[in-house]
Amino acid sequence: MHAIRPLFPGREALVAGLFGLGHGMAFSFVLAEMQLSTGRLALSLLGFNLGIELVQLLLVALALPGLLVTARLWIGPRLRVGAALVTATAATGWLADRLGLPNVVARLADSAGAHTTPMVVGLAATAVLAGAWMIAGRRPGRQAIGHS
Repeated sequence: MHAIRPLFPGREALVAGLFGLGHGMAFSFVLAEMQLSTGRLALSLLGFNLGIELVQLLLVALALPGLLVTARLWIGPRLRVGAALVTATAATGWLADRLGLPNVVARLADSAGAHTTPMVVGLAATAVLAGAWMIAGRRPGRQAIGHS
């Protein structure tokens, strides 16, 4: 929703932090049900959180160059809203599935997530191309991207 119309302008970091805290708490409850010792529980939480943060940093590093280039293009806003609508549809399907309402949307979203290698390779290729395009646009004698 925020990509379509900002809900909390200027407070994105707070919203992301609260969302992450909620996810972390949900995971900790799952671990607590496993009746691990305090030491194992703490180690499991630490390992999980470090792993998640490293993967998120990798994905941001791969996605950011393409997103920066896309934001400068005339079609950028349309692509942002389209991607937000696809994400909202997947999230709605997953929510319905969690509520016990099996649906094709959740199955499609889950199956897309099963193809992580091609997605990461695609993101890496896009990052390299976007980085090269941004660097080429900064050479002397060339106009900056998006400027006349």
